[in-house]
Amino acid sequence: MAASLQQRALVRKFIYTGLILALFTVSLLHRRFVVEPQANNLLLREVARGEVELTSSAVRLLLTGSRGLAVTFLWDAAIKKQEKHEWNELELLVRSITKLQPYFVTPWLFQSWNLAFNVSVECDRPRDKYYYVSRGLNLLAEGERRNHAASADADPKKPRFPGNPDMRHSMGFFYQLKIGTSDEKNVMRCLLEMSAIDPLERDPVRLWIATPRGRAVDKTRFFELCQRYPRLIKRIHDKFGNSPDKIVKFLEDNRDVPSRFDPPAGGLEITQSPLKKPSEQFPLLPPRIEESWPNPESPVLTNENLDVFLVSRTWYQYSQIPLPPPTRDLSTDPAVNSTKHRVPRYMSITIFRGYPARAQSYVAENLQLDGWFDDEGWVITDWFGTEDVRVGTEPKYHSGLAWERAYQQYMDYGRQNGLFYTRAERAEMEAKAKLVRDKYGAHVADRNQLSQADLQNDKMRESVHNHLMLYWSASYRNTTNYDGQMRTAEAERLPETVYARKLFFDAEYQRRFEDPERALSLYDEAWPIWIDVVLSNLEFGRISTVQEDVYELLLENLRLMQKQRTLTFKKLAMGMAQWGNWPYPPWEEVLDTGAKIKITPIRTYRGILDQIAYYNGPEADALKAFVLQWTQGAAGPIRMIYPGQLSRTLTTTVWRGTMLPPSWAPLADPMSIMSVRERLGLMRGMPPPGAMPGMPPSAMPIPPLPKN
Repeated sequence: MAASLQQRALVRKFIYTGLILALFTVSLLHRRFVVEPQANNLLLREVARGEVELTSSAVRLLLTGSRGLAVTFLWDAAIKKQEKHEWNELELLVRSITKLQPYFVTPWLFQSWNLAFNVSVECDRPRDKYYYVSRGLNLLAEGERRNHAASADADPKKPRFPGNPDMRHSMGFFYQLKIGTSDEKNVMRCLLEMSAIDPLERDPVRLWIATPRGRAVDKTRFFELCQRYPRLIKRIHDKFGNSPDKIVKFLEDNRDVPSRFDPPAGGLEITQSPLKKPSEQFPLLPPRIEESWPNPESPVLTNENLDVFLVSRTWYQYSQIPLPPPTRDLSTDPAVNSTKHRVPRYMSITIFRGYPARAQSYVAENLQLDGWFDDEGWVITDWFGTEDVRVGTEPKYHSGLAWERAYQQYMDYGRQNGLFYTRAERAEMEAKAKLVRDKYGAHVADRNQLSQADLQNDKMRESVHNHLMLYWSASYRNTTNYDGQMRTAEAERLPETVYARKLFFDAEYQRRFEDPERALSLYDEAWPIWIDVVLSNLEFGRISTVQEDVYELLLENLRLMQKQRTLTFKKLAMGMAQWGNWPYPPWEEVLDTGAKIKITPIRTYRGILDQIAYYNGPEADALKAFVLQWTQGAAGPIRMIYPGQLSRTLTTTVWRGTMLPPSWAPLADPMSIMSVRERLGLMRGMPPPGAMPGMPPSAMPIPPLPKN
């Protein structure tokens, strides 16, 4: 009996053990083949979301439900450390917060912004600011890696977390604001380019040599540095020192900047430093998904000229990847698949998509601001003997090519997102939209404003669709200033525009530093070319920022002309003062000094932009074509402004009155002129636009320019 009971108990144990093993096996198989695929598809697993950090995962598991309390305590402690300027302790606390909340985007965004902006601004030296900016960017880049799984070796067949567009966009935006446009942007941009250079190439120990009179610059190695990095050397030359000694001293003072390279292990025989891992480099860049992007795994980072806006552009392009596919129909929300797409939280997708093209236009614009225009490069004098040396002639320094790339990016952006339509496409859409506009007006912004009967009508539904596409296209074009940016890139890429910009740049340099007479001749050469550019691209010429920048150059030109031609202007003014008197009195003897000052210098004068108007009526294009076909010259008040451009210049006139006839417009808008004069403190008692009876703002008189 006992044996029977023991046997039955043993059998039950085997049965229970077998059931446990079977259920355990079934649960493992269910987890492996059912739960895990679903978790992968829904991107719930930690390994599917991005890089996994074991220490932070273990700490989060140990804290269980008290993690929120710990984060709150650490956040409060971090704010107190910041108030006490205890930066090292602050950074440690920030790191702890992000380890406890790796998938909550706000701590990454806020604390990286805090380091890059609030902490860096407390430092006095630009290189210290640069260090904390780099720390903030490093923190944000780490957060971005923790929230995406798009590594270079990831299996493309496996589901990936789509990544966070806001974090990627913020990376580009931080670079743009703190390095590209900050108050210390000149030195910050120099430091950024130094970070991308092998420290051995810019090592001041290798650039100095000993001489009987002390140390001097090794001209051979310095020449190689000028050839390889001409933009960096020119920027240091223009902003911080105009001799090799001062440039090498700048490199020496800032040698320990965050870098892409590890310190080399060896002596002077080492020729190249080892690269850091891409996640540890600075400047930080996303994985190279497209061939045109910089390659963080190569010592030569990019074939383009390295610039902070190139880094920003790359991050902006990277931020577009998680977005849903673009659509030309802006009246409806894009189709978003939550397992494949993410949308920005703080701005419209259409606005968000325009940042790469805008960054490229900054690349082109800053090339010109630094003095790079075409294949002539930069001529170095007096550094390497009696012969001049020309560097920076490669295509990557050509601003026209950079503007061409910006133009192509704006075209792609406009076509893909419903901001750009050809004239034929727009005419066809407007014809179809006429039905709903005639019935409801042109301000219908939503289908809910229409009756159900009209929505069920096929023709009316098609008309509504075309109207809304045009309506929202115009709305977003106005919000993003697409037309202005597009026209700017379209005109700036032209060779004649690049040449005019180059002449203006050279004229300003000569005016400020070298030969004023040479500056006047450069101005005289530039104005006809610029006027031709504006008359050829009227939409570009009407942009207020373009008008204001160029009009300010005109004022500098006029000031310089009066300064250099003082005697001529005085004689002219004295002659005009005695024009109506005969016999002419001896003004030099009769007038005292105070009376002469009232006559000279001339206080009210105009430049070439103030006096040109163009015909802008409905028949402007037809008139140009007719004049080009039947006329070989110009007569009367119509003047040729630039030889060889008959179709444009014959429809311009010299404007000397205060009122223009109908359909004529001034080349320089009076509002832009007044804005420049007000900014420069030259407005004295001028009435506001339109204040004069019967005179619209477009016909306001040109205000005088007082002599300072």
